[in-house]
Amino acid sequence: MNKLIGTITMTCLVLVMVCGFGGCKRFLNVNPPLALSGNNFWKTTDDFDQYMAGLYAKFRRKTMGQSGPGLDCCDVQFFPAVGDFRCAPVAGVDATGRHYITLAANNDLKTLTGSYNNNYWVGTFAKITEWGPFFDIIAGCNIMVDAVNKDKDVLRKDKKDQFLGEAVFLRNLIYFMMARLYGDIPYYTNAFNRNPEPRQAMVPVLQKCLADLGTVVNNMPWTYVDPVDKGARAMRGSALDLMMNINMWCAGFDKENKEKYWQQTDSLGEVLLTQNNGAYQLMPITQMHEVFKGGTPESLFEIRQNLNTGERFGLFASFADNVLTAPYKPNGTTRTYAGYNPAFMQQLFPTNKNDLRWTLFFYQPQGNTDPHRLQCIKFLNIYAVPGEDVNPDDCQMIFRLPDAILLQAEACASLGGAKTQKAITLLDMVRKRSGADLYVEGETPGLDLSDAIYYERCKELFGEGYYYFDLVRTGRILDPKFCYHPISENDFALGAWTWPISSSALTQNPGMQLNNYWQ
Repeated sequence: MNKLIGTITMTCLVLVMVCGFGGCKRFLNVNPPLALSGNNFWKTTDDFDQYMAGLYAKFRRKTMGQSGPGLDCCDVQFFPAVGDFRCAPVAGVDATGRHYITLAANNDLKTLTGSYNNNYWVGTFAKITEWGPFFDIIAGCNIMVDAVNKDKDVLRKDKKDQFLGEAVFLRNLIYFMMARLYGDIPYYTNAFNRNPEPRQAMVPVLQKCLADLGTVVNNMPWTYVDPVDKGARAMRGSALDLMMNINMWCAGFDKENKEKYWQQTDSLGEVLLTQNNGAYQLMPITQMHEVFKGGTPESLFEIRQNLNTGERFGLFASFADNVLTAPYKPNGTTRTYAGYNPAFMQQLFPTNKNDLRWTLFFYQPQGNTDPHRLQCIKFLNIYAVPGEDVNPDDCQMIFRLPDAILLQAEACASLGGAKTQKAITLLDMVRKRSGADLYVEGETPGLDLSDAIYYERCKELFGEGYYYFDLVRTGRILDPKFCYHPISENDFALGAWTWPISSSALTQNPGMQLNNYWQ
């Protein structure tokens, strides 16, 4: 796999057409810095601020698209496609052109990214195979890091730490996302890189990401004074949660060293939960719609949208688009595009167990068992324009505090022994907030504490892009007991868990090896 790729784009043109942080008018009309070399740009703190805003905006555009005049509002579906629907117990309504949901559930990525050619969705999923835009963001982050490190008299110490932390966080978030998509990937951190880079083994790349984040995390702010920035800009909690996710991903692939990764996850979680100076906390379950509106102490990192300021995700981008009907969708929409297997939903929310998430986050007409009549109303802050197909006005959560709590619980359960009770305490922290029954050993026949934590993640993070990746890193993707569309061990070893890499990567380097399973 150690082949050369084509020359990675090293120029980052910051084309900020919307607020990179959400709800932040001072970033709505940023003059794009087109010449970013030497000392002719980094003259003021605002120059650094605008450049960072541009990097966030590029990340937003790659993953969430943007609706508006002259924009293709349906050209992106990223998080639902890669994290929610793949190998999931869900099916699409073919009559509405949503066969892509079924294809993703069946792991038929060849069809999904190739011959699947409904005119309305054409090219959408093929774009996930293109890693060039990810490397554009990484290149920009490298330039930002270089500029901050070279600065001698523009930035105050606190701003220097902030910008450096933000740029390092974002580049490693992108590397982590790419590793989960493609497996082995190129890795570089030098600014203005001109050389083709080889694909490197995934785990060593992620170990480099952990080391990189370790150089900045302790100097990042826990939170921000301006509510506009809370959750929307990287904070110390963002970096800690990213490091926890990377460690737990590595534990699934580097099994010889899994205990080390579990211990690191536990230690990072301890810092995040006990040393955050009150910056982060779980919100009451009755206020969860505020959480998804953005900017609450539960958010560790999010992508904002706000219809009132013209910041609208692409119509096709959100999970909510697939799991609502009228009156939340246009009149005449009587069935959701995505229908979840009733047996799976019953497994998550048994009728004999208490859990307010079932009553607050889901709705199904009484007596109706059609999976496509079950709506997920978890994301439901709407400021719709009359006559338009407008999705809920919610943010896209990247990291949320329950993710970190349950990752630490999982790590402690895996370590066992004296850590077992700590794992239960962490699990119950999330359950108690949700009005759910606290954990009792043997509560579900055939399932242990680790399984209970896994299913808690399924319930708590439903629709937030975690489902598939939790299956992969825990190995449950191989087990029909947990996965409704399992991958065989042989296919997994051959790379069936990855996404294809677009042949466009071969344009400048025909010798680069793509992901063989999808060829």
